[in-house]
Amino acid sequence: MRANPLAPWKEQFTFLKSAEREFLDLPEAVQRAFLEKFPILARHPWTTTPDLDVQPLREMPGRWRLKVEGGHRGVYRSLQGQPDFEMFETREEVYERLRRYLESRS
Repeated sequence: MRANPLAPWKEQFTFLKSAEREFLDLPEAVQRAFLEKFPILARHPWTTTPDLDVQPLREMPGRWRLKVEGGHRGVYRSLQGQPDFEMFETREEVYERLRRYLESRS
């Protein structure tokens, strides 16, 4: 069995169990894209840099998205000042889930 690629990051980030499953289900190339961004994210979780594409989600205050090449996003919030990942999905999946969530609150 392959080692969990998120293990080295669990001191700097937290992951919902569902987000960890989603991450592990991603193609290896997409996992590598996220893993390459994690060192930068650890230093600048709330700031876009030339090497890091993060933005707050307009529809969900307090939620941020980390974008990697290929259209995948990691959605996180601040938990005790550190990123707490809630999901890893494509752009379309993220926004569909957000739409359902907002509709359920109406």
